[in-house]
Amino acid sequence: MNIQTERLENHTARITVEVDAAQFEQAKQKAATKLSKRVSIPGFRKGKVPYRILLNYVGEAAILEESVELLGNQIYPEALRQSDLDPYGPGVLEDFKVDPAPQFSFVLPLAPTIDLGDYRAVRVEYEAKEVTDEDVERALKSIQEQHAVVEESHQTVSLGNRLVIDIHSHYVGSAASGDDESEEGAEDAADAEAHQHEHEQDEEFVHQHDMPVLLEELSEPMPGFSEALVGAAIGEQREFELTFPDDEEKFESDAGRTVKFNVVVKKIESVTLPELNDDLAARVTASEEKPLTLLELRIRVRENLQRMQDDRLRSDYAQRVLDEMVEVATISYPEAMVADQVDMFLNQLDQNLRQQGLTLEDYKTIYKKSNEDLYADYRDSSARTVERQLVLREIMLAEGVLISEEHIDAEIERVLEQFDEDRRDGVRQLFNDSSMRDSVRNDLVRDRVLDRIVAIAKGEAPALDAQPAAGAVEASADVESSESDEDVQVEVSEDEAASSSEEAEDKGESA
Repeated sequence: MNIQTERLENHTARITVEVDAAQFEQAKQKAATKLSKRVSIPGFRKGKVPYRILLNYVGEAAILEESVELLGNQIYPEALRQSDLDPYGPGVLEDFKVDPAPQFSFVLPLAPTIDLGDYRAVRVEYEAKEVTDEDVERALKSIQEQHAVVEESHQTVSLGNRLVIDIHSHYVGSAASGDDESEEGAEDAADAEAHQHEHEQDEEFVHQHDMPVLLEELSEPMPGFSEALVGAAIGEQREFELTFPDDEEKFESDAGRTVKFNVVVKKIESVTLPELNDDLAARVTASEEKPLTLLELRIRVRENLQRMQDDRLRSDYAQRVLDEMVEVATISYPEAMVADQVDMFLNQLDQNLRQQGLTLEDYKTIYKKSNEDLYADYRDSSARTVERQLVLREIMLAEGVLISEEHIDAEIERVLEQFDEDRRDGVRQLFNDSSMRDSVRNDLVRDRVLDRIVAIAKGEAPALDAQPAAGAVEASADVESSESDEDVQVEVSEDEAASSSEEAEDKGESA
Protein backbone atom coordinates (compact mmCIF):
# COMPACT_ATOMS: atom_id res chain seq x y z
CA MET A 1 0.00 0.00 0.00
CA ASN A 2 1.07 3.53 -0.77
CA ILE A 3 -0.07 5.77 2.09
CA GLN A 4 -0.09 9.58 2.20
CA THR A 5 -1.36 11.80 5.01
CA GLU A 6 -2.54 15.39 4.91
CA ARG A 7 -3.59 17.56 7.84
CA LEU A 8 -6.73 19.58 7.16
CA GLU A 9 -8.54 22.47 8.79
CA ASN A 10 -10.78 21.96 11.83
CA HIS A 11 -8.26 19.56 13.38
CA THR A 12 -8.89 16.71 10.95
CA ALA A 13 -6.64 14.74 8.61
CA ARG A 14 -6.92 12.86 5.33
CA ILE A 15 -5.31 9.48 4.70
CA THR A 16 -4.99 8.52 1.05
CA VAL A 17 -4.29 4.85 0.37
CA GLU A 18 -3.43 3.45 -3.05
CA VAL A 19 -3.78 -0.34 -3.45
CA ASP A 20 -2.62 -2.53 -6.29
CA ALA A 21 -5.10 -3.72 -8.89
CA ALA A 22 -4.72 -7.38 -7.93
CA GLN A 23 -5.74 -6.67 -4.32
CA PHE A 24 -8.77 -4.76 -5.54
CA GLU A 25 -9.81 -7.56 -7.92
CA GLN A 26 -9.55 -10.01 -5.05
CA ALA A 27 -11.85 -7.77 -3.01
CA LYS A 28 -14.36 -7.73 -5.88
CA GLN A 29 -14.38 -11.53 -5.95
CA LYS A 30 -15.04 -11.65 -2.20
CA ALA A 31 -17.77 -9.04 -2.59
CA ALA A 32 -19.40 -11.06 -5.35
CA THR A 33 -19.38 -14.19 -3.19
CA LYS A 34 -20.95 -12.27 -0.33
CA LEU A 35 -23.62 -10.78 -2.58
CA SER A 36 -24.44 -14.14 -4.13
CA LYS A 37 -25.47 -15.41 -0.71
CA ARG A 38 -28.09 -12.67 -0.45
CA VAL A 39 -29.76 -12.89 -3.86
CA SER A 40 -31.85 -15.61 -5.48
CA ILE A 41 -31.05 -16.27 -9.13
CA PRO A 42 -33.06 -18.98 -10.91
CA GLY A 43 -30.94 -22.03 -11.65
CA PHE A 44 -28.23 -21.31 -9.10
CA ARG A 45 -27.83 -22.02 -5.41
CA LYS A 46 -27.11 -19.06 -3.12
CA GLY A 47 -23.38 -18.53 -2.81
CA LYS A 48 -22.66 -20.55 -5.95
CA VAL A 49 -23.44 -17.96 -8.62
CA PRO A 50 -20.62 -17.41 -11.16
CA TYR A 51 -19.15 -13.92 -11.13
CA ARG A 52 -20.25 -13.17 -14.73
CA ILE A 53 -23.85 -14.18 -14.03
CA LEU A 54 -24.00 -12.20 -10.81
CA LEU A 55 -22.51 -9.16 -12.58
CA ASN A 56 -25.29 -9.25 -15.16
CA TYR A 57 -27.93 -9.74 -12.47
CA VAL A 58 -27.00 -7.12 -9.83
CA GLY A 59 -24.84 -4.76 -11.90
CA GLU A 60 -21.24 -3.66 -11.53
CA ALA A 61 -22.15 -0.78 -9.20
CA ALA A 62 -23.47 -3.16 -6.52
CA ILE A 63 -20.32 -5.30 -6.62
CA LEU A 64 -18.12 -2.22 -6.59
CA GLU A 65 -19.93 -0.78 -3.57
CA GLU A 66 -19.59 -4.03 -1.64
CA SER A 67 -15.92 -4.44 -2.54
CA VAL A 68 -15.07 -0.87 -1.52
CA GLU A 69 -16.67 -1.48 1.89
CA LEU A 70 -14.85 -4.78 2.38
CA LEU A 71 -11.45 -3.51 1.27
CA GLY A 72 -11.86 -0.18 3.05
CA ASN A 73 -12.54 -1.90 6.38
CA GLN A 74 -9.50 -4.06 5.78
CA ILE A 75 -6.95 -1.40 4.86
CA TYR A 76 -8.03 1.48 7.13
CA PRO A 77 -6.65 0.07 10.43
CA GLU A 78 -3.26 -0.65 8.87
CA ALA A 79 -3.16 2.72 7.11
CA LEU A 80 -3.96 4.44 10.43
CA ARG A 81 -1.15 2.57 12.19
CA GLN A 82 1.35 3.58 9.53
CA SER A 83 0.15 7.21 9.38
CA ASP A 84 1.40 8.06 12.89
CA LEU A 85 -1.75 10.12 13.45
CA ASP A 86 -3.50 10.36 16.83
CA PRO A 87 -7.23 10.05 16.12
CA TYR A 88 -10.06 11.31 18.31
CA GLY A 89 -12.62 9.01 16.72
CA PRO A 90 -13.21 6.73 13.73
CA GLY A 91 -12.52 7.92 10.20
CA VAL A 92 -14.99 7.91 7.32
CA LEU A 93 -14.48 7.06 3.67
CA GLU A 94 -14.44 10.37 1.83
CA ASP A 95 -13.79 9.18 -1.73
CA PHE A 96 -12.80 6.18 -3.84
CA LYS A 97 -11.25 6.23 -7.30
CA VAL A 98 -10.58 3.33 -9.70
CA ASP A 99 -8.38 5.16 -12.21
CA PRO A 100 -5.50 5.36 -12.66
CA ALA A 101 -5.21 2.96 -9.68
CA PRO A 102 -7.62 1.97 -6.88
CA GLN A 103 -7.38 4.75 -4.30
CA PHE A 104 -9.19 5.29 -0.97
CA SER A 105 -9.42 8.63 0.84
CA PHE A 106 -10.36 8.61 4.54
CA VAL A 107 -10.98 11.69 6.72
CA LEU A 108 -10.66 11.37 10.49
CA PRO A 109 -10.90 13.73 13.49
CA LEU A 110 -7.66 14.18 15.39
CA ALA A 111 -7.20 14.00 19.13
CA PRO A 112 -7.26 17.46 20.74
CA THR A 113 -4.07 19.34 21.57
CA ILE A 114 -3.80 21.80 24.44
CA ASP A 115 -1.11 24.32 25.31
CA LEU A 116 -2.06 25.83 28.67
CA GLY A 117 0.14 28.87 28.21
CA ASP A 118 0.95 30.79 31.39
CA TYR A 119 -2.15 29.60 33.25
CA ARG A 120 -0.39 30.02 36.59
CA ALA A 121 -0.24 33.78 36.00
CA VAL A 122 -4.04 34.04 35.98
CA ARG A 123 -5.34 36.13 38.87
CA VAL A 124 -9.01 36.79 39.58
CA GLU A 125 -10.28 38.90 42.45
CA TYR A 126 -12.27 36.94 45.03
CA GLU A 127 -14.84 38.70 47.19
CA ALA A 128 -16.25 36.79 50.14
CA LYS A 129 -19.74 37.71 51.29
CA GLU A 130 -21.36 37.38 54.67
CA VAL A 131 -24.90 36.12 55.05
CA THR A 132 -27.17 39.04 55.94
CA ASP A 133 -29.82 39.26 58.62
CA GLU A 134 -32.36 39.46 55.82
CA ASP A 135 -31.12 36.14 54.43
CA VAL A 136 -31.62 34.54 57.84
CA GLU A 137 -35.08 36.05 58.21
CA ARG A 138 -36.03 34.76 54.77
CA ALA A 139 -34.93 31.23 55.73
CA LEU A 140 -36.84 31.40 59.01
CA LYS A 141 -39.87 32.63 57.11
CA SER A 142 -39.59 29.53 54.94
CA ILE A 143 -39.60 27.37 58.07
CA GLN A 144 -42.75 29.17 59.22
CA GLU A 145 -44.36 28.48 55.85
CA GLN A 146 -43.59 24.77 56.15
CA HIS A 147 -45.55 24.68 59.43
CA ALA A 148 -48.29 27.09 58.41
CA VAL A 149 -52.03 26.45 58.28
CA VAL A 150 -52.90 26.69 54.59
CA GLU A 151 -56.42 26.92 53.13
CA GLU A 152 -57.32 27.16 49.47
CA SER A 153 -58.95 30.47 48.61
CA HIS A 154 -61.34 31.36 45.81
CA GLN A 155 -61.05 35.08 46.45
CA THR A 156 -58.83 37.34 44.36
CA VAL A 157 -55.18 37.71 45.28
CA SER A 158 -54.22 39.77 48.31
CA LEU A 159 -50.91 40.40 50.06
CA GLY A 160 -49.92 37.49 52.30
CA ASN A 161 -51.49 34.88 50.04
CA ARG A 162 -49.45 31.99 48.75
CA LEU A 163 -49.83 31.41 45.03
CA VAL A 164 -48.99 28.69 42.58
CA ILE A 165 -48.04 30.38 39.32
CA ASP A 166 -46.53 29.87 35.90
CA ILE A 167 -43.96 32.61 35.45
CA HIS A 168 -42.11 33.64 32.29
CA SER A 169 -39.80 36.63 32.63
CA HIS A 170 -36.82 38.15 30.88
CA TYR A 171 -34.77 41.30 30.97
CA VAL A 172 -36.14 43.98 28.69
CA GLY A 173 -33.70 44.81 25.91
CA SER A 174 -31.94 41.44 26.14
CA ALA A 175 -31.80 38.73 23.52
CA ALA A 176 -34.95 37.18 24.92
CA SER A 177 -37.71 37.06 22.37
CA GLY A 178 -40.63 36.66 24.75
CA ASP A 179 -42.78 35.96 21.72
CA ASP A 180 -46.36 34.81 21.96
CA GLU A 181 -45.60 31.50 20.32
CA SER A 182 -43.12 30.64 23.07
CA GLU A 183 -45.42 31.76 25.88
CA GLU A 184 -48.77 30.56 24.62
CA GLY A 185 -48.22 27.79 22.12
CA ALA A 186 -45.90 25.46 24.03
CA GLU A 187 -46.62 22.67 26.46
CA ASP A 188 -45.66 23.67 30.00
CA ALA A 189 -43.13 20.93 30.68
CA ALA A 190 -41.37 21.28 27.35
CA ASP A 191 -41.41 25.06 27.65
CA ALA A 192 -39.63 24.99 30.98
CA GLU A 193 -37.05 22.43 29.89
CA ALA A 194 -36.48 24.18 26.57
CA HIS A 195 -34.98 27.19 28.29
CA GLN A 196 -32.62 25.24 30.54
CA HIS A 197 -29.62 25.48 28.18
CA GLU A 198 -30.70 28.71 26.45
CA HIS A 199 -30.36 30.97 29.48
CA GLU A 200 -27.34 32.81 28.19
CA GLN A 201 -28.98 33.58 24.85
CA ASP A 202 -32.44 34.41 26.25
CA GLU A 203 -31.37 36.41 29.34
CA GLU A 204 -34.23 34.94 31.35
CA PHE A 205 -34.89 36.25 34.82
CA VAL A 206 -37.22 33.56 36.20
CA HIS A 207 -38.85 30.83 34.15
CA GLN A 208 -40.79 28.20 36.10
CA HIS A 209 -44.08 26.36 36.10
CA ASP A 210 -46.16 25.54 39.19
CA MET A 211 -43.93 27.86 41.18
CA PRO A 212 -45.08 28.54 44.78
CA VAL A 213 -44.57 32.09 45.99
CA LEU A 214 -45.63 33.87 49.16
CA LEU A 215 -46.72 37.42 48.42
CA GLU A 216 -44.65 39.33 50.92
CA GLU A 217 -41.44 41.33 50.69
CA LEU A 218 -38.98 38.65 51.81
CA SER A 219 -40.28 36.02 49.38
CA GLU A 220 -41.03 37.92 46.17
CA PRO A 221 -38.55 37.57 43.26
CA MET A 222 -38.10 41.35 42.98
CA PRO A 223 -39.57 44.51 44.52
CA GLY A 224 -43.11 45.27 43.39
CA PHE A 225 -43.92 41.74 42.28
CA SER A 226 -46.49 41.09 45.01
CA GLU A 227 -48.36 44.35 44.44
CA ALA A 228 -48.51 43.66 40.71
CA LEU A 229 -50.57 40.50 41.34
CA VAL A 230 -53.00 41.92 43.90
CA GLY A 231 -56.58 41.53 42.67
CA ALA A 232 -55.82 38.74 40.18
CA ALA A 233 -58.21 35.79 39.97
CA ILE A 234 -57.50 32.10 39.47
CA GLY A 235 -56.66 31.47 35.82
CA GLU A 236 -55.90 35.13 35.13
CA GLN A 237 -52.78 36.06 33.16
CA ARG A 238 -50.99 39.29 33.95
CA GLU A 239 -48.21 41.02 32.06
CA PHE A 240 -46.19 43.77 33.70
CA GLU A 241 -42.71 45.27 33.91
CA LEU A 242 -40.68 46.04 37.02
CA THR A 243 -37.35 47.82 37.43
CA PHE A 244 -34.72 47.03 40.03
CA PRO A 245 -33.88 49.96 42.34
CA ASP A 246 -30.52 51.66 41.89
CA ASP A 247 -29.82 52.29 45.57
CA GLU A 248 -29.96 48.84 47.21
CA GLU A 249 -26.76 46.83 47.56
CA LYS A 250 -28.50 43.44 47.33
CA PHE A 251 -29.69 44.32 43.82
CA GLU A 252 -26.35 45.78 42.74
CA SER A 253 -25.83 43.35 39.86
CA ASP A 254 -29.28 44.14 38.42
CA ALA A 255 -29.55 47.80 39.45
CA GLY A 256 -31.67 49.77 37.00
CA ARG A 257 -32.53 46.75 34.84
CA THR A 258 -36.13 46.18 33.80
CA VAL A 259 -37.81 42.79 33.77
CA LYS A 260 -40.93 41.90 31.79
CA PHE A 261 -43.21 39.33 33.45
CA ASN A 262 -45.92 37.08 32.11
CA VAL A 263 -47.65 35.38 35.05
CA VAL A 264 -50.58 32.97 35.16
CA VAL A 265 -52.25 32.46 38.56
CA LYS A 266 -53.10 28.77 38.99
CA LYS A 267 -53.91 28.56 42.70
CA ILE A 268 -54.53 30.95 45.59
CA GLU A 269 -54.07 29.98 49.23
CA SER A 270 -54.54 31.85 52.48
CA VAL A 271 -51.68 31.24 54.88
CA THR A 272 -51.65 31.50 58.69
CA LEU A 273 -48.05 31.41 59.89
CA PRO A 274 -47.11 30.09 63.35
CA GLU A 275 -45.34 32.44 65.74
CA LEU A 276 -41.58 32.50 65.37
CA ASN A 277 -40.61 31.48 68.90
CA ASP A 278 -38.97 28.76 70.99
CA ASP A 279 -41.99 26.50 70.60
CA LEU A 280 -41.66 26.51 66.80
CA ALA A 281 -37.89 25.93 67.04
CA ALA A 282 -38.53 22.93 69.30
CA ARG A 283 -41.12 21.52 66.86
CA VAL A 284 -38.72 21.87 63.94
CA THR A 285 -35.91 20.04 65.78
CA ALA A 286 -38.08 17.62 67.77
CA SER A 287 -36.30 14.56 66.30
CA GLU A 288 -32.92 15.70 67.65
CA GLU A 289 -31.47 14.57 70.95
CA LYS A 290 -31.96 18.06 72.34
CA PRO A 291 -34.46 20.36 70.56
CA LEU A 292 -33.16 23.84 69.82
CA THR A 293 -34.30 27.20 71.08
CA LEU A 294 -35.13 29.94 68.60
CA LEU A 295 -31.72 31.56 69.19
CA GLU A 296 -29.94 28.24 68.58
CA LEU A 297 -32.04 27.61 65.46
CA ARG A 298 -31.23 31.07 64.19
CA ILE A 299 -27.49 30.43 64.68
CA ARG A 300 -27.71 27.09 62.87
CA VAL A 301 -29.64 28.63 59.99
CA ARG A 302 -27.00 31.34 59.62
CA GLU A 303 -24.18 28.79 59.65
CA ASN A 304 -25.90 26.61 57.05
CA LEU A 305 -26.64 29.59 54.83
CA GLN A 306 -23.04 30.79 55.12
CA ARG A 307 -21.70 27.37 54.19
CA MET A 308 -24.00 27.13 51.17
CA GLN A 309 -23.15 30.67 50.09
CA ASP A 310 -19.43 29.98 50.42
CA ASP A 311 -19.81 26.86 48.29
CA ARG A 312 -21.77 28.78 45.69
CA LEU A 313 -19.26 31.63 45.61
CA ARG A 314 -16.40 29.15 45.30
CA SER A 315 -18.13 27.42 42.40
CA ASP A 316 -18.81 30.71 40.62
CA TYR A 317 -15.27 31.87 41.28
CA ALA A 318 -13.78 28.62 39.99
CA GLN A 319 -15.89 28.98 36.86
CA ARG A 320 -14.58 32.50 36.23
CA VAL A 321 -11.02 31.36 36.85
CA LEU A 322 -11.42 28.43 34.50
CA ASP A 323 -12.79 30.68 31.77
CA GLU A 324 -9.75 32.95 32.18
CA MET A 325 -7.46 29.94 31.87
CA VAL A 326 -9.30 28.81 28.75
CA GLU A 327 -8.64 32.26 27.28
CA VAL A 328 -4.87 32.01 27.77
CA ALA A 329 -4.72 28.43 26.47
CA THR A 330 -4.27 27.38 22.85
CA ILE A 331 -6.75 24.60 22.17
CA SER A 332 -7.29 22.64 18.96
CA TYR A 333 -10.03 20.05 18.66
CA PRO A 334 -12.25 18.56 15.95
CA GLU A 335 -15.90 19.44 15.48
CA ALA A 336 -16.66 15.79 16.28
CA MET A 337 -15.94 16.56 19.95
CA VAL A 338 -18.51 19.35 19.90
CA ALA A 339 -21.02 17.07 18.17
CA ASP A 340 -20.56 14.46 20.88
CA GLN A 341 -21.18 17.07 23.57
CA VAL A 342 -24.29 18.33 21.76
CA ASP A 343 -25.57 14.74 21.74
CA MET A 344 -24.98 14.54 25.49
CA PHE A 345 -26.94 17.75 26.11
CA LEU A 346 -29.81 16.61 23.87
CA ASN A 347 -29.91 13.16 25.48
CA GLN A 348 -30.17 14.82 28.88
CA LEU A 349 -32.91 17.10 27.59
CA ASP A 350 -34.78 14.08 26.25
CA GLN A 351 -34.48 12.28 29.60
CA ASN A 352 -35.77 15.31 31.48
CA LEU A 353 -38.68 15.71 29.10
CA ARG A 354 -39.59 12.02 29.41
CA GLN A 355 -39.92 12.46 33.15
CA GLN A 356 -42.69 14.93 32.33
CA GLY A 357 -44.41 12.78 29.75
CA LEU A 358 -42.83 14.32 26.68
CA THR A 359 -39.94 13.53 24.35
CA LEU A 360 -37.33 15.39 22.37
CA GLU A 361 -39.45 14.78 19.27
CA ASP A 362 -42.37 16.53 21.01
CA TYR A 363 -40.09 19.46 21.79
CA LYS A 364 -38.97 19.68 18.15
CA THR A 365 -42.60 19.70 17.04
CA ILE A 366 -43.69 22.32 19.58
CA TYR A 367 -40.84 24.68 18.74
CA LYS A 368 -40.68 23.79 15.04
CA LYS A 369 -37.01 22.82 15.38
CA SER A 370 -35.04 20.66 12.98
CA ASN A 371 -32.01 18.60 14.00
CA GLU A 372 -29.85 21.30 12.43
CA ASP A 373 -31.62 23.97 14.50
CA LEU A 374 -30.99 22.02 17.71
CA TYR A 375 -27.34 21.62 16.83
CA ALA A 376 -27.03 25.36 16.24
CA ASP A 377 -28.84 26.10 19.54
CA TYR A 378 -26.45 23.94 21.57
CA ARG A 379 -23.26 24.29 19.55
CA ASP A 380 -21.73 27.29 21.34
CA SER A 381 -22.39 26.03 24.87
CA SER A 382 -21.09 22.60 23.86
CA ALA A 383 -17.88 24.10 22.50
CA ARG A 384 -17.36 25.98 25.77
CA THR A 385 -17.90 22.77 27.72
CA VAL A 386 -15.39 20.91 25.55
CA GLU A 387 -12.78 23.64 26.03
CA ARG A 388 -13.30 23.68 29.80
CA GLN A 389 -13.02 19.90 29.99
CA LEU A 390 -9.81 19.89 27.98
CA VAL A 391 -8.17 22.66 29.99
CA LEU A 392 -9.20 21.15 33.32
CA ARG A 393 -7.84 17.76 32.37
CA GLU A 394 -4.56 19.26 31.20
CA ILE A 395 -4.27 21.22 34.45
CA MET A 396 -4.91 18.01 36.36
CA LEU A 397 -1.92 16.43 34.63
CA ALA A 398 0.28 19.53 34.88
CA GLU A 399 -0.40 19.94 38.58
CA GLY A 400 -0.15 16.24 39.43
CA VAL A 401 -3.69 16.19 40.86
CA LEU A 402 -4.49 12.48 41.05
CA ILE A 403 -6.67 10.30 43.22
CA SER A 404 -5.61 7.03 44.85
CA GLU A 405 -7.86 4.09 45.71
CA GLU A 406 -7.40 5.04 49.37
CA HIS A 407 -8.90 8.45 48.68
CA ILE A 408 -11.91 6.80 47.05
CA ASP A 409 -12.36 4.42 49.99
CA ALA A 410 -12.22 7.31 52.45
CA GLU A 411 -14.83 9.25 50.48
CA ILE A 412 -17.12 6.22 50.35
CA GLU A 413 -16.84 5.87 54.13
CA ARG A 414 -17.73 9.55 54.49
CA VAL A 415 -20.85 9.01 52.38
CA LEU A 416 -21.83 5.91 54.36
CA GLU A 417 -21.72 7.87 57.60
CA GLN A 418 -24.81 9.73 56.37
CA PHE A 419 -26.86 6.51 56.62
CA ASP A 420 -28.16 4.64 59.65
CA GLU A 421 -25.92 1.76 60.69
CA ASP A 422 -28.50 -0.88 59.75
CA ARG A 423 -28.51 0.40 56.15
CA ARG A 424 -24.80 0.97 55.60
CA ASP A 425 -23.96 -2.56 54.46
CA GLY A 426 -26.66 -2.40 51.79
CA VAL A 427 -25.46 0.96 50.54
CA ARG A 428 -21.84 -0.20 50.68
CA GLN A 429 -22.67 -2.91 48.15
CA LEU A 430 -23.57 -0.21 45.64
CA PHE A 431 -19.98 0.97 45.66
CA ASN A 432 -18.72 -2.44 44.61
CA ASP A 433 -19.92 -1.48 41.14
CA SER A 434 -17.05 -0.04 39.11
CA SER A 435 -19.20 2.74 37.66
CA MET A 436 -20.01 3.99 41.16
CA ARG A 437 -16.34 4.02 42.12
CA ASP A 438 -15.57 5.87 38.89
CA SER A 439 -18.24 8.39 39.82
CA VAL A 440 -16.61 8.92 43.21
CA ARG A 441 -13.20 9.25 41.56
CA ASN A 442 -14.58 11.76 39.07
CA ASP A 443 -16.06 13.91 41.82
CA LEU A 444 -12.86 13.83 43.86
CA VAL A 445 -10.67 14.71 40.89
CA ARG A 446 -12.99 17.53 39.89
CA ASP A 447 -13.00 18.98 43.40
CA ARG A 448 -9.21 18.71 43.71
CA VAL A 449 -8.64 20.41 40.35
CA LEU A 450 -11.11 23.18 41.16
CA ASP A 451 -9.42 23.70 44.52
CA ARG A 452 -6.10 23.99 42.73
CA ILE A 453 -7.24 26.54 40.13
CA VAL A 454 -8.86 28.59 42.91
CA ALA A 455 -5.55 28.55 44.79
CA ILE A 456 -3.69 29.54 41.61
CA ALA A 457 -5.99 32.50 40.95
CA LYS A 458 -5.58 33.68 44.54
CA GLY A 459 -1.79 33.32 44.33
CA GLU A 460 -1.82 30.61 47.01
CA ALA A 461 -0.87 27.51 44.99
CA PRO A 462 2.35 25.65 45.84
CA ALA A 463 5.17 25.89 43.33
CA LEU A 464 5.09 23.33 40.56
CA ASP A 465 8.45 21.89 41.59
CA ALA A 466 6.80 21.00 44.90
CA GLN A 467 4.22 18.83 43.12
CA PRO A 468 4.69 15.06 42.76
CA ALA A 469 5.53 13.90 39.26
CA ALA A 470 2.59 12.21 37.58
CA GLY A 471 4.53 8.99 37.16
CA ALA A 472 5.44 8.93 40.85
CA VAL A 473 1.84 8.75 42.01
CA GLU A 474 0.59 5.23 42.56
CA ALA A 475 -2.86 5.87 41.09
CA SER A 476 -1.63 7.68 38.00
CA ALA A 477 -1.92 4.67 35.69
CA ASP A 478 -5.53 4.12 36.73
CA VAL A 479 -6.44 7.74 36.15
CA GLU A 480 -4.66 7.86 32.82
CA SER A 481 -6.40 4.73 31.53
CA SER A 482 -9.79 6.08 32.55
CA GLU A 483 -9.09 9.40 30.92
CA SER A 484 -7.96 7.94 27.61
CA ASP A 485 -11.43 6.85 26.57
CA GLU A 486 -13.25 9.86 27.91
CA ASP A 487 -14.67 7.71 30.69
CA VAL A 488 -13.65 10.28 33.27
CA GLN A 489 -14.61 13.81 32.31
CA VAL A 490 -13.31 16.44 34.65
CA GLU A 491 -15.57 19.36 33.91
CA VAL A 492 -17.42 22.42 35.09
CA SER A 493 -20.45 22.09 32.85
CA GLU A 494 -23.36 24.44 32.23
CA ASP A 495 -25.32 22.47 34.71
CA GLU A 496 -22.90 20.63 37.04
CA ALA A 497 -23.68 16.93 37.51
CA ALA A 498 -24.95 15.67 40.88
CA SER A 499 -22.29 14.43 43.27
CA SER A 500 -21.66 10.77 43.86
CA SER A 501 -22.84 11.09 47.46
CA GLU A 502 -26.23 12.30 46.24
CA GLU A 503 -26.33 9.42 43.78
CA ALA A 504 -25.54 6.99 46.56
CA GLU A 505 -28.24 8.47 48.74
CA ASP A 506 -30.80 8.10 45.98
CA LYS A 507 -29.82 4.49 45.37
CA GLY A 508 -29.59 3.90 49.09
CA GLU A 509 -33.27 4.71 49.50
CA SER A 510 -34.08 1.52 47.62
CA ALA A 511 -31.22 -0.58 48.99
